[in-house]
Amino acid sequence: MTQREKLKDLLINFCNHRQNRTFQLDELNSTYGDYDAIGIGGKTPRATVRRLLQELRNENFLTFLDNSGYYTLRGIDFLNSELEELNGIIIPNEQPEKKEYLVETYIRNTSWAREARSIFGRFCLCNSCQNTFTKDNGEPYIEVHHILPLCKGGEDTMLNLSVLCAHHHRMAHFACHEQKMKIRKYLLKEVQCRI
Repeated sequence: MTQREKLKDLLINFCNHRQNRTFQLDELNSTYGDYDAIGIGGKTPRATVRRLLQELRNENFLTFLDNSGYYTLRGIDFLNSELEELNGIIIPNEQPEKKEYLVETYIRNTSWAREARSIFGRFCLCNSCQNTFTKDNGEPYIEVHHILPLCKGGEDTMLNLSVLCAHHHRMAHFACHEQKMKIRKYLLKEVQCRI
């Protein structure tokens, strides 16, 4: 077993004993002193340990926290104390409660939605928007939006339709009043120019 492997075991035992993943080099030094227990001797055992800690950090076994001299053990999933705590947690095997809602929706003419995609394209009409992704069938994902919502008296016609990415579609519905009005004004102008 190499010195580095022995230091790994020592660190796991040290953190398990302390029940804490985070430690300072000074704490390690005061507990193990000259490190003879893991076969690190000679004139500068602490310098050797610092070098080995750096190697373990490079392997992502440890993380060095800022410049305060603290290390955090990352090389194992759970300390013994964490496993005990985890085993004490009881997770019931219950089904989530179901609720039934009565929802009124406005019937949209799907042929208008297809026509909107055909006329306006498959990319968000918002200026400079690049926020899109490709679906499994290779087409860009786009949502058809009623500029003036049907529930507010908007019509299900081409002059009231636009295409938006999911982000801008949510903004058009849920942003603050000022932003919604800005998007609405922009889309009305854009649609009139394209039809």
